[in-house]
Amino acid sequence: MSAPDFYTWLVDWLVMGGYGLYVWGSVGMCAAVIVIEVLSLRARRRALLHELATGDAPASPAREPVLTRQEAA
Repeated sequence: MSAPDFYTWLVDWLVMGGYGLYVWGSVGMCAAVIVIEVLSLRARRRALLHELATGDAPASPAREPVLTRQEAA
């Protein structure tokens, strides 16, 4: 496969019959969501380990359950 043939093949593959923007945009969004999720989990884990190691209260206090009128009576 010569260089021009390879480039033609690569461009055709990236364009994907006119759907390349949709396909690669979807792949990019999925990758971004996965990266954000991993970073969020790492931050939550780090905060939890810090809390357990130091005995500090969590940064945001736990909310109290909301009681209905029947439960409050």
